[in-house]
Amino acid sequence: MSGRGRGMGFIATVTEGIAVAFDSLGANKVRSGLTILGVTIGVLVVMVMAAVITGINRSFSELMAPEGVTTFWVAHFDFSSMQISGPLEEGEDAFFKNPPLEPEWTKELGRIEGIRSAAPIVDLAGSGYEASSGGDRVEIGLYGVGADYIEISGGDIIAGRWFTQSEADRRAAVTVIDSATAVELFGTRDPIGRDIRVSRGSENARVRVVGIYRVPANLFAGLVSHYVWMPFATADKLLRVWDRQISFVVRPEPETELQTALDATRARMRQLRGLQIGEEDDFAIMTPDQMMALWGQLTNVLFAAMVGLSSIGLMVGGVGVIGIMMISVTERTREIGLRKAMGGRRRDIMWQFLVEAATLTLLGGATGMVLGGGLV
Repeated sequence: MSGRGRGMGFIATVTEGIAVAFDSLGANKVRSGLTILGVTIGVLVVMVMAAVITGINRSFSELMAPEGVTTFWVAHFDFSSMQISGPLEEGEDAFFKNPPLEPEWTKELGRIEGIRSAAPIVDLAGSGYEASSGGDRVEIGLYGVGADYIEISGGDIIAGRWFTQSEADRRAAVTVIDSATAVELFGTRDPIGRDIRVSRGSENARVRVVGIYRVPANLFAGLVSHYVWMPFATADKLLRVWDRQISFVVRPEPETELQTALDATRARMRQLRGLQIGEEDDFAIMTPDQMMALWGQLTNVLFAAMVGLSSIGLMVGGVGVIGIMMISVTERTREIGLRKAMGGRRRDIMWQFLVEAATLTLLGGATGMVLGGGLV
């Protein structure tokens, strides 16, 4: 047989297989529909998980944008070297061995030439804190920060004001909330000057709202829905703040070289720690690049989980197709025997069933892609 004849025969086999597959769909709607659904779910899981990882990475990259490449963080240990999973390795127990940072050291760092501002921060988001007013209650991301924090983080005060250094020094029971929290707790009422209660279990603190802050779109927006900020010393006084959660955020002057600011900060921190020449640092200075590396480690774990979930979804769909084709072969035994008796080749019969399986899979995959595109 010529090449043209073989090509035409192959096309005829594929066309016949597709036609038979659609006939099978019509004859066994429920069975075929469930098969297609299994493949659809598998493809949908892949697309959604990929979109989630991509979106998180984009959000984190944008997070670094307002601080630029100059803002950096000081912590009592180098958490960028920690493994996301697995046992502690050498050096990773520094979280417990190194002494915590002292919040008042930010004043010393702020006096360094070329440093614009430095502020302590304790991140209590995800720790189960709630804010309430009257009968309304909402879960919050709680942050204890310094008075200079607003200069570092960006964003705008849309009503009222940020708390002052004097209020921070005397541990005043004041707070700044975001607009979403204001609407949730006060509706159309003006929240400025009103009290809210911040609580978690037996911990309970009443603070007065002095301002409403618009969170920058790239300042962890979307990771937390409702925000409450209060002076660091106030959070330390009214709530149980673990001193090992304290870190500093530092912003150099725009004209200051990042490395110059890092070197000056490291030298001052060594003095504050009382370290002698030759002694290793018992603190860490984290740059945006190191933060991105840590984030990459985290997303690698998420990606592995995504692959696992996606594989399960696709495997379920594949098993469904296999089951359907086995049933189809069993039901059509007489047809297969008749075709072989009439000279049909084993290869042609096998191709027909493979084309049927591919048709079901393609229908499920296309449906999953359409649905996934609509969701993401």
